[in-house]
Amino acid sequence: MNDKLNRFNGAILMTGVTGGLGSALLPRLLRRYPHCEVVALIRGADASEVNARLAEALDFGGLAPAERARVSACRADIGQPRFGLDASVWHALAERTVRVFHLAASVDFGLPLAASRAANVDSTRQVLDFADACLRQGGSDFRLNYVSTAYVAGTRRGRLGENELGCGQGFCNAYEQSKLEAETLVTQARERLPVTIYRPSQIIGETGSGRIRKFFGYYEFVRLAARDKIPLLVVNTAVRPDFVPTDYVCEAMLHLGELPHALGRTYHLTAGLARSPNFGLVFGSMYQELAAWLPPGRVLETPRMLSARELSQRATAQELQRFRRSPVKFLQRTYHSYLEEERDFDCDATQATLAAAGIVLPDIETVLRQSTRYALDARYGRAHAARNVDEVEEPSDAPQIA
Repeated sequence: MNDKLNRFNGAILMTGVTGGLGSALLPRLLRRYPHCEVVALIRGADASEVNARLAEALDFGGLAPAERARVSACRADIGQPRFGLDASVWHALAERTVRVFHLAASVDFGLPLAASRAANVDSTRQVLDFADACLRQGGSDFRLNYVSTAYVAGTRRGRLGENELGCGQGFCNAYEQSKLEAETLVTQARERLPVTIYRPSQIIGETGSGRIRKFFGYYEFVRLAARDKIPLLVVNTAVRPDFVPTDYVCEAMLHLGELPHALGRTYHLTAGLARSPNFGLVFGSMYQELAAWLPPGRVLETPRMLSARELSQRATAQELQRFRRSPVKFLQRTYHSYLEEERDFDCDATQATLAAAGIVLPDIETVLRQSTRYALDARYGRAHAARNVDEVEEPSDAPQIA
């Protein structure tokens, strides 16, 4: 396969290159396909903004000059017909594109359904139209790689299969529903397009370094904890959240994306319940890393962890009052369903396939600790740690379009 990849020529179209997963995938794509160029579709008011956003992604990837030269940015709106490009440009791009990696999505859980659909469903529909053109104008080597989410399962419980999609389930937010609708379009297109679908769960930092570019989800709790803004955590400590490292997801996609039998398949890029620490360990480890990060003499309160059911019976009046006035209450509302109930994603066969290729899921608690340390240093720095954390002004990490 390596000989084949070394001879592989053409363009790789990529959406979401400035997002957390995209920034990590980009350098790996360039090294996996050494004779291909990457064309990144990027939103922006003008070329200057687009190039600046691309430069940030290139810097994060630590790309060498020769690698950077193989990446070009194309100012586009992927939710618009032909991505908002001139027809001649769109067709010329389709003619030389041999791979598409569609990663871009809005992960804002608070959007109304219409806005989530505009961001996630409309963009997917346009990517499928482009893939159709690639297949018509290009060769048989073309493949489409689509990144969905394991949370298309919505409110379904029990063992969640890779072949299951629309089962009449409800949804915790518009993001989940819009991603299911988008994946449904891709699933229907498998009859005519060579496509592989990937469903990652909650993506955390890279194995070893803990590096991550976008700090939302778990990292929003790290931010508030570092500011001593979590007087109480409303969480079911027995629940096992599903986290996967960025590098695991990237390497899995690149490997599966070249397997002939992966065409038409859907893969859970998840840890699975057996490999997932519970929230008691997750947040306990987070506060241990925070205590070690702070300079001597600085002590932060470690909050009690109570489930929503326990809150009214076990929380003191003072705890409830502080909680209701704290910014963590907003996070609890946003992520309530993920803090109270676990999902059992079936990933055994996928993990076995990846393990045979040397792609093995690392210990998740270890990666969380590494990534917590990275987030604390990257977002605050040791100089900030010496100050009163209440004085640290930190911009919000509200979910955004990747």
